[in-house]
Amino acid sequence: MADSKVILERRFIPKGAVIVKQGEDATSAFLIQSGAVVVYTENEAKDARIELARLGIGQIFGEMALIFDEKRSATVEATEDCNLIVITRQALQYKLFRSDPTVKALVEMLSRRVISANNAVMNKGNTLDDLGNGVRVIYQNIMSTLPRDQQEMFQDGVLSKMDEFLGAVDAFKDRFNK
Repeated sequence: MADSKVILERRFIPKGAVIVKQGEDATSAFLIQSGAVVVYTENEAKDARIELARLGIGQIFGEMALIFDEKRSATVEATEDCNLIVITRQALQYKLFRSDPTVKALVEMLSRRVISANNAVMNKGNTLDDLGNGVRVIYQNIMSTLPRDQQEMFQDGVLSKMDEFLGAVDAFKDRFNK
């Protein structure tokens, strides 16, 4: 199967339509060609909707479930009329298979970090270890998105306070785990 011969399905989704639903089996990811979506999770126990992201042209959603063969962790709804390119698990696996081993390792590592951060945001992780891991992942994700000239300023302003907070959490754990 040559890349030039792969024909990707396109789908029109009207504003207000739910594209994927939390808990569903995942069979594809979507590249937004036009329009916009909101990504959210629903916590039935708390009767709450937690917005995770707003995505637009050129962004992809649904990729995590494809990489890890899991159920959908969030619902995605069109906030505008959308034209989407459907990326199947088979197409993604083919592209990853042909990738350099370093690229494959990076994709897997970054995917696991995003899952950890999402779980922390969605209250799936409910231990003090989950809190510490979530804080570290969120910090690293923010650092990786900042322009190089802002990274040092962010690190100087946040890292020592974050370490102090995580130290306090560890001290609390130590006090009650003896």
